[in-house]
Amino acid sequence: MKRTALISSTASLFILLSLVVTWRVMNTATAAKPLTAHQVAERNKPGTVMIYTSWKAHIVVPEADFPEEKLPLLLERVRKGVREGRIANNEAALREAIVTEALTNYLDYVEPGKKLIEKDVETGAIGTGFIITPDGYILTNAHVVYAEDDYLKWQLTQTALKELLEKDVQDAIKEAGEIDVEIPEDVIKIGTENAALYYRQFMKVEQVTTEIFTEMGVAVPGMQAMQRGFLSDLRKRGEPVPGKDVAILKIDKTNLPTVRLGDDAAVATGDRIYVIGYPAAATFHELLSKESIIEPSLTSGLISARKTMQTGWTALQTDAAITHGNSGGPAFNERGEVIGIATFGSIDYQSGAEVQGMNFLVPISIAKQFLNEINVSPRESQLSKTYEEALLLYDKQQYKAALEKFREVNELNPGFPYVTNYISDTRTAINEGKDRSTPTWLYAVLAGAALLLFLLIVGAAVAVWLAYRRRPAVVKPTGRPIGPAAVS
Repeated sequence: MKRTALISSTASLFILLSLVVTWRVMNTATAAKPLTAHQVAERNKPGTVMIYTSWKAHIVVPEADFPEEKLPLLLERVRKGVREGRIANNEAALREAIVTEALTNYLDYVEPGKKLIEKDVETGAIGTGFIITPDGYILTNAHVVYAEDDYLKWQLTQTALKELLEKDVQDAIKEAGEIDVEIPEDVIKIGTENAALYYRQFMKVEQVTTEIFTEMGVAVPGMQAMQRGFLSDLRKRGEPVPGKDVAILKIDKTNLPTVRLGDDAAVATGDRIYVIGYPAAATFHELLSKESIIEPSLTSGLISARKTMQTGWTALQTDAAITHGNSGGPAFNERGEVIGIATFGSIDYQSGAEVQGMNFLVPISIAKQFLNEINVSPRESQLSKTYEEALLLYDKQQYKAALEKFREVNELNPGFPYVTNYISDTRTAINEGKDRSTPTWLYAVLAGAALLLFLLIVGAAVAVWLAYRRRPAVVKPTGRPIGPAAVS
C-alpha cells in the first residue's frame, strides 16, 4: 500500500513537471514566432519616447559692413559678365547684375563691422529614445543631446536668428526696390544662406546651458492624449558620428514601459527590421492635430550591409526610411528586439537633399558597452510584460481575458498610453459577442481529466508490475554434477 502511494505521488509530480515543461515549450514557440509589423509597433510604442533638447545661450555677432574698397571688385565682375555676353549692356540689366552679384557672393564683399548684435537666444532639437529599465534609463544618440560648437551655431541660425535673417532679406529687397530692381526668388534664397553663413562664421556663443526632456504620451480618462516632459539627466555619452554616437539618459520615474534588447551579431544582410521614432516632418506636419504628436511613426526595411566607420566600429546599413527626428530611435528585428539605433543618413552633396535607402544604425552591442561601463543592466518591466500578455490575448480575440490584463496595466501605471483605447475596444468586442476566451473552468476540467487518465495508466502499469512480482519462483537445481560428466 505504501509502495502504491509512493508511486502515485511520483506519478503526480511527474505529470506536473511534464505540464510545466509543455507550457514552457509552447510559450517559447510562441515567443520565437516572428511578429507582424503591427505587433512590433503596438508592443514597443509605449517604450519609445521623444527626446527634446533645449539650448540657451548669449550670442555676440558684429553687423556686416560693406566697405567701399570692395566696390571695385564687384564692378569688375559685372563688367566681365558684360564682356562675356552673360549680362546685357543696359542700365536695368546692370543694376540687377550688381544686386545679384552682391547677394550671390555676399561673403566676398562684407566684413565684420564695429556695431555688435547681442541677444539671449534659445533653440532646440528633437530626437527619439527608448526606455530600457523600469526605473528610467533611456538610450538615444549622442548628437540628439549634445551640440558641438559648429552644430550649435548652425542650429541658432536656423531658429533663434531666423527673425534677424528675415530682416536682412527685407532690407536687401527694400534697397533693391529703391533702384528699381526686383530680386528673383532663387537669388533671395542664396543671399539668405550666405547671410546665415556669415553669422555662423563670426558669431560668439557664450553662457550655454543645456536641458534635456523626455516626452511621453499620457492618456487621461475623459481627455485627449497629451504630451508630458520629464527632465532628463545625461549619465554617459559618446561622440557624434563618426564616433560611437550613443547617449544614456536617466529620468526620475518608476514602473515605466520598456523595450527588449536583442543581439546584432545575429543580424544578417536581408533581414527585415522596423524603426520606430518621431520624424520631424511627419510628427509636426502643419495639417495634423497637436494630439497626434504623441504617436510615433513606424518604417520598415532590410539590412543592406555592414559598413566600417572611419573610427573603426561597424555600422548597420538599412533602406528603412530615417530622417531628422528619428535619430536615437530603436530598430527592431522580427522578434521585437532592438538590434540597432537609428543614427544618420546620406546626403547628396550637389543638391543637399537626403538620399533615402542609404541610412545607418549604431549596433545595439555598442550601446551595451556604454551600459556596462556605468553598471546598468537592461531589464523588462512587469508593466511591459503584462501589456504584452494583454496584446497577445487581444490578438487571439480572447477579449475577456485581455480586458483583465489591460486593467492590470492601467492599475500599475495610470495614464499608460494606448491602454484606454484597448480597454474601450475590448469592451465593445465583448458586447458584440466576439469574445473567444476559453472559460477557466474548462481548463480545470481538461487538466483534471488529463491527470486522472495518466493516473489510471500508471495504476494499470503498477498493477501489472505487482502481479509479475508475485509469481512463484522457479527453483533450479544446484550443486556438483553427477554421472559421466563428473568423471571428465
